[in-house]
Amino acid sequence: MKTSIYLTFILTLCLNAHAADWDTSGTVKTSGGELHYRVSGTGKPLLLLHGYSGYGEQWRDFLDEFVDSYKVIAVDLPGHGQSSKLRSSFIIADAARDMWQLMDHLGVKQIHGVGYSAGGMTLLQMALQEPSRVQSMVLAASAFTLLEDRSGEPFEQLPEAYRQDLLRNHNGDMEKIRSMLSAKFVADIKVSDLRDLKTPTLLVSGDRDESFPLPVVVETYLALRKAKLWIVPGVGHALFWPWGGSERLAKQFPAEVSRFFSEVQ
Repeated sequence: MKTSIYLTFILTLCLNAHAADWDTSGTVKTSGGELHYRVSGTGKPLLLLHGYSGYGEQWRDFLDEFVDSYKVIAVDLPGHGQSSKLRSSFIIADAARDMWQLMDHLGVKQIHGVGYSAGGMTLLQMALQEPSRVQSMVLAASAFTLLEDRSGEPFEQLPEAYRQDLLRNHNGDMEKIRSMLSAKFVADIKVSDLRDLKTPTLLVSGDRDESFPLPVVVETYLALRKAKLWIVPGVGHALFWPWGGSERLAKQFPAEVSRFFSEVQ
């Protein structure tokens, strides 16, 4: 009896030791509205940006890899999660400016960054706006432009699992969800804009990604001066997320990101 209690106690301690959580969260007013963010760790600033229709909480499972070395900042993109709803269009350049306003509010001068999908496009735009402030970045399932734009799809016509995700990600706020779904997505980055960018960049792409197919990812890679390309076979746009991504990649990805950051520092 004592042995089983002791083992249970030790197991609980081990689980808690590997369950990093957010240290703090908050909301800051930017020119585009209010942005909600979460912070964990005390090292070098690492900005994590989710994809369209997601929210910053989705990065929680990656905290264990990052919090010992980085101050992790996970933001809800404009119109997402607990950030204020979109006023009209989702414009990548405006989202990037909002992120820099948040970084200024937090006293962050330079960042490393990881962006997934629309979050990757936002991070890329941040590097174009303030190249000296982005030390390195990882663009996951992302590129300079989007080929498959699904904006305008009515909520009721979406798959049930996706509808449930939207309700969870946005606290059941249907006004915000409908605003996000109907918003025009404006990605105003040209491949020619990338040619003078010297930010060390890792692009991670599934070879079955229909939103950012390999040709446009490779075009992005070739345009960037200091880029590496990691192509994952048999994986689509979900990449490492639980809604259709690779479980193996979900474990491998944060370790590879940490390795990349350490190599370029």
